[in-house]
Amino acid sequence: MRVWMLLAGLAMLFAIPCSVLADTYGDFDQCKFVGEISKADQNIAACDRVLADAKVTGPGRAAALSSRCGWWWAKKDPDRALADCDEAIRIDRGYAPAYVNRGNVHLNKGDVERAFGDFNEAIRLDPGNAWAYNARGDLYKNKGDFGHALADFSESIRLDPNYAMAYFFRGELYKTEGDFEHALADLNQSIRLDPNNAMADFTRGCVSYLMGENAAALADFTASIRLDPSDAAAYFNRGVAYYVVGGHGADAEADFRKATELLPKDSYAALWRDLAELRNNAPSHLPEAAKQLDMTVWPAPLITQFLGESNAAQTLAAAHDNDPKTNRGRTCEANFYSGEFALLKQNRQEALRLLRLAASDCPRGFIEAPAAMAELIVQR
Repeated sequence: MRVWMLLAGLAMLFAIPCSVLADTYGDFDQCKFVGEISKADQNIAACDRVLADAKVTGPGRAAALSSRCGWWWAKKDPDRALADCDEAIRIDRGYAPAYVNRGNVHLNKGDVERAFGDFNEAIRLDPGNAWAYNARGDLYKNKGDFGHALADFSESIRLDPNYAMAYFFRGELYKTEGDFEHALADLNQSIRLDPNNAMADFTRGCVSYLMGENAAALADFTASIRLDPSDAAAYFNRGVAYYVVGGHGADAEADFRKATELLPKDSYAALWRDLAELRNNAPSHLPEAAKQLDMTVWPAPLITQFLGESNAAQTLAAAHDNDPKTNRGRTCEANFYSGEFALLKQNRQEALRLLRLAASDCPRGFIEAPAAMAELIVQR
């Protein structure tokens, strides 16, 4: 994925002697952990050359190690990354960006508590470090502590109003909370500041879709795919938007086909592909796809219904879960997909009953809610 990295760079690098800068300025500049992941190998090589220079010591060496740590992290090599960050901190315990980068590495290795400690230390050392607040906010968000996450993202933006990733993370948080208006405002700002972040386009597309703005959603999913042609989620969600808009059956089917090629074990992609194929009177690939799906967990009951091995009542019963949140989500899906299946079987009255239930009861962030409402408009 082409992602613009704006986390912890070489802020202290230029404190080293000018005689060193004259010889190695180009490598120092390329080594910085600020740029595109696609250039990580070249940037690591630049860091190697900096670190091989005996004249680079102290803060300069710590900064180069910290940046190389960041690039190894970006390349998903946490062991090499951790070794470099540990060495950077050993050399200069006051270098805040190294703690930010090491915190990200700890997260990559599943050590949340050490990551939290590193982000806290980075903020203690440098209370004006927008990167550190953004990183800690993302950790809070992943832990489900949305209040602290929002505070950290907002502080990051206050410290650096041009920090695109902070707007992106805060927009993503607002989306999770169902505050689509604030999410859209932050994602607009993130994309304005960094038009090359595929995930920002994708997330804004999801928000637009959930708000019923399908034309905007289609444009954003297309932009996301242009930046990252390997993202199955972007194809899947664009396929849903095409399906809901109407008149784009072939486009929807093509996107679901691509999504299933990229994620052959994803039950929802297989299910939506079947919906599109059946609506287009095309041969169903679901029996073949089901061989690769886990038919022991939800949403397997939806798959068996579409295969003709169960009915809507059995699907609804299978959706039940003792956890109220899980139960609500599964019930939403059971009603929506059973409604779509009833439409395909020409049972319009039952379809409308089930789709009304989905439109009224589905959680706001579920893709099935706008799809049910759009289907009801078409069926008037």
